[in-house]
Parts: sequence; structure tokens; C-alpha cells
Amino acid sequence: MHVARSFDINRPGTRPSKLRGGVIGGSIVEGTFEVGDEIIIGPGRRIEKGSKTTWEPIEATVKSMQGGGLNLDTMHSGGLCGMATMLDPSITTSDNLSGQVVARKGDLPEVRSSMTIEVKLMDTMVAGEGQTPEKIYPLRNNEMLMINVATATSVGVTKNSEKGKATLDLRLPICADTGQRVSLSRRVGSRWRLIGHGTIQ
Repeated sequence: MHVARSFDINRPGTRPSKLRGGVIGGSIVEGTFEVGDEIIIGPGRRIEKGSKTTWEPIEATVKSMQGGGLNLDTMHSGGLCGMATMLDPSITTSDNLSGQVVARKGDLPEVRSSMTIEVKLMDTMVAGEGQTPEKIYPLRNNEMLMINVATATSVGVTKNSEKGKATLDLRLPICADTGQRVSLSRRVGSRWRLIGHGTIQ
């Protein structure tokens, strides 16, 4: 499941004994989930030790699920759903887990801090009414690009860029499978502009 939102559903002043776990919401793209499932969320939480930064997947249990306004025991791919967990609400508050991936234990896609992409650039950028479309130039080494994979967004620096392929070193890791499609944007002035798409190799 690709996480689009995450919440703390407790009202301010709720007594500790009545606190409820964090809620995550998104779209299931493959497989099924059931109440009571042990799940893992990746890339997870950021841990800094000195000058070293690592990411640790988060483990949780599905306490209840909702879809289409109904309480459900099982959810499968298609549409949006919400999962209530026993996670500390501070982890899920204010969309903290947006862009992450939820899977059953053992099924989490690879967490990537670098990825090679088969790139397909558009000829010109999308232009508004009365504007002249700008030509899109080939990727350059050490160029910064924004990459979107489902609900996840990161910024990467291109390495080994060649015609039809490029490697990106990501500032924030992304959880994604080989073959998954991505969109690529280039900074033009003060804005990010869509320049093409690609497939993770």
C-alpha cells in the first residue's frame, strides 16, 4: 500500500489510558490486508548517529480497517483505505508517513538510496495558454532532479547519465520495485517542471 496520509486521531487533552494508535491511509496496489496482520512500513524512520544517517523500517499491527465508509476485516487492491494501528501517534501525526510503503512482513519492496532509471524525456515542457513551450535538453551528470514514485517524492543527483539511462543518488530513500514507473522534474527558475518519465531498472 502506498501511503498518502497519516494521522493522529486523538484530541488534545486525551488521557493516556484512552489514547488510540496512529492511522495511515492510502491505496493498496497489490495483495490483501486483514485485521491482525503484522505489517512493515518502509523506508521507515530516520535515525541519526553522529554524522551517520540510517533508515529503520517500522513494524506495526493492523488493528482495524475502513474503506468506503465501512469497517472491513479484509481489504484488497483498488480504491482508498485507512488502517488503524497501535503505533505511537507521534509517528503518524501531520502526514509524517506520507510517501512510505506498507507491506506484510517479508513483502516490503527494496529500499533504494540510489536507482538506475531507463529515461524517456518529452520533447518540450508543458506550457500554459499563450506561452511558448521550452525545449527539454538531455540529462547532464551532477544535475539535480525531482523524482516521484507513486506517493513518494525525493530529490536526486544524476550520475553516469547517458542516452536513455541515468543513475540517481537520492537524498531521501524510496521504497520501490524494479519495473516501477517514475516521473522526473527539472528545476527551471524557481519551479520544478515535468520533463519526462522512466522505469526503475
